[in-house]
Amino acid sequence: MIHRLRGLIGAVSFHRGLALGALVGSAIAGSTIWARIREGRRPAAPDEPDPDQAGTALRDVPPEATGRATNRD
Repeated sequence: MIHRLRGLIGAVSFHRGLALGALVGSAIAGSTIWARIREGRRPAAPDEPDPDQAGTALRDVPPEATGRATNRD
């Protein structure tokens, strides 16, 4: 009798844990989906200038025109 009771309690505990895990997993998945939906509805941010392209543009301009210090004498 006690053996069957232990098995029943163990099964209930397992099913309770299984249900709790399913609820937590669905909450995480729902949160992720909701965050992706909200991210998709946001207006696109303006593109920032690429620092590499800005650096190449400054190489073509003489340093005196940019106001930057130089090592040239």
